[in-house]
Amino acid sequence: MDKKIAFLDCDGTLTKVKSSWEYLHKRLNIWDGLAVQYQELFRAGKINYVEFCERDACLWKGLTIEKVMDIISEIKYRKGAKTLVEFLRSLNIHTVIVSTGLSLVVEKVKKELGIDMALSNELLSENGVLNGAVKINVEFNKKDRVVKKILNTFNLEKRHACAIGDGEGDEGLFNAVNLAIILTDNIENKEKDYIYCSNLYEAKNILERYIKSEKI
Repeated sequence: MDKKIAFLDCDGTLTKVKSSWEYLHKRLNIWDGLAVQYQELFRAGKINYVEFCERDACLWKGLTIEKVMDIISEIKYRKGAKTLVEFLRSLNIHTVIVSTGLSLVVEKVKKELGIDMALSNELLSENGVLNGAVKINVEFNKKDRVVKKILNTFNLEKRHACAIGDGEGDEGLFNAVNLAIILTDNIENKEKDYIYCSNLYEAKNILERYIKSEKI
């Protein structure tokens, strides 16, 4: 069997929180101010994604990494997350998180679930304190760039790859793989020609059928 690779979104897919950025803002009680304004400017196309993230990161300047870790430790996994990853690993399918979320969350998820690789966006710090800067490794709706680089690294093609995400910023990811599964609570609202499911157990079963039929 050819080597296969599974790309996984994190926020809203492996975890219950749709945005780790927004979650941190809300837990710090600073969402209903500049944070929500920055999001509105980004969604209106008035600032680009990098500037959006840079503005957000500035709001956390002076916050300790310890405080951030305490907050993100509250974030729960979606039911079936561990089962899904264990299934993929049992078939020797390489697992990669590609997320626009915070690396502090993503790296924690990677370690706890036993995922092989992870790429996300990093809050920069000095001596354990956030300095207000951010390193963008994954851009909104541009995950295809990351996927293609990883496929090239492993000498794999699109036909060897699948992806699971919740749709928010994942269009590039879905277009770069052979099998795209969208996790959504609204199965009736199908905007794209992807496979839709409502939970990770169902996503696992879909993957299992496709793998057995050698469609990926």
